[in-house]
Amino acid sequence: MKYRYKIIFVLILIALDGAALEENLDQYKEGLTNENSTVRAQAAMALGELNDAESVDSLLLALKDENSSVRSESAKALGWIGDDRASDQLIQALNDPDWDVRSSSALALGHIKNPNAVDPLIQLLSDENSLVRASAAGALGKIGNEEAVDPLIQALSDEDPRVRYEAAKALGDIKDSRSVDALVKSLNDSDDSVRYWAIIALGNINDSRAAEYLIQTSIEDEDDYIRNAASIVLNEKGWS
Repeated sequence: MKYRYKIIFVLILIALDGAALEENLDQYKEGLTNENSTVRAQAAMALGELNDAESVDSLLLALKDENSSVRSESAKALGWIGDDRASDQLIQALNDPDWDVRSSSALALGHIKNPNAVDPLIQLLSDENSLVRASAAGALGKIGNEEAVDPLIQALSDEDPRVRYEAAKALGDIKDSRSVDALVKSLNDSDDSVRYWAIIALGNINDSRAAEYLIQTSIEDEDDYIRNAASIVLNEKGWS
């Protein structure tokens, strides 16, 4: 029963406003070493919400916790804080046996934007878990390194649409004209989310070679939302 009350207590504290969270900073740090894994995970979450750089060292220790949920929440928290001191250990965590930890670590590295994470994240585009691949693609887009363009173009052919649309978003963030042809092909993807983000990406890249294909999409796509998105990009770019 005492564990139950501890868990409830931590959850209540997490629901409080920022001032209350700050008052309990030391308690959350202590919570990272609690014998109950749920308490440790919730403590990591709270420290991430505090966005306090002083918590980084404690969260890095928690990133090696025996419980995968604690490791995952610690990785997320380190990403929210965005301190580059966490980059090396988060890169190591990309090899964690638990897919959720790998995914959370990839997302965190995307927030931190350390260029040393680019190659490991590119390798993660081949992960056996599709959510990990999607997280890696999104992180590469946030970092914005052009070395990721060709691997992300390949990811546009992934079997999972979540990976394909994250790859399309990422290519739009990087804004490299090498990806135009591949994104044009994605305008015919079977998944409407992929088609939508291909449209947005082509607009971000701002290469007029995409104009005629966006015009075709604005007329012929089966989805009203997709046609409207293409029309909006065409009007914004003056291509219509």
